Amino acid sequence: MPKIIANAKWVENVQTIADNARGHSVVLDLGTAKGGDNTGPSALELAIMSLADCAVTIFADVCKQSNVELSKMEVVAEADKPDDSPRLTGVNLKVKVTAKAREQKLNAVWRRTEANCPVVSIFKDNIPINVEFEATAE
Repeated sequence: MPKIIANAKWVENVQTIADNARGHSVVLDLGTAKGGDNTGPSALELAIMSLADCAVTIFADVCKQSNVELSKMEVVAEADKPDDSPRLTGVNLKVKVTAKAREQKLNAVWRRTEANCPVVSIFKDNIPINVEFEATAE
């Protein structure tokens, strides 16, 4: 089974650089109100950004496979997270599409998008995580 690899290395304070092992990287940091320097999105913000992007990417791909001419698309992902909790309580996706197709066809394309978007699956399904922890004391 092919693996998707992500690596994150601590830089300083609460800033990291994460890469995808394909030559792409992003700086992640917390905002100043949370003790960071605001040099990039937080990991949670990046996860929500990935959700919005995956919806757009998969929808565009399904449109191409379905011979639907997509003119414009925007997805806004709004996540609810209480200040006193590390967990999200919900996510709302606002999807706006303009395309040369009937609304019924576009709805079908969206249903296929939801069924095939791996990031939507991450948010909806319980995926087991195995942790191998190694610590070295200095």
